[in-house]
Amino acid sequence: MAVMEPAALLEGLTERQAEAVASTGAPLCILAGAGSGKTRVLTRRIAYRVATETADPRHILALTFTRKAAFELGRRLDALGVRDRVSAGTFHALA
Repeated sequence: MAVMEPAALLEGLTERQAEAVASTGAPLCILAGAGSGKTRVLTRRIAYRVATETADPRHILALTFTRKAAFELGRRLDALGVRDRVSAGTFHALA
């Protein structure tokens, strides 16, 4: 699957979410409550950086604590066309 177009990755996001996804600053800290779209922002930011060639996908490592969250992270990255290009999983799997 091809990586989505950058403009498509911003569709359906709030103004603040789109700002975080398209931000060129690094590092970026996302502070938000449960169900507010943190995973959506994280996965779209990864795909956006790959699509705009502002990050080498081989240098991206997305980590989470639980297997359930890692599965969801991987599922979303797959839907955006970047799962096979970036590394994602749990902290424990990395150790």
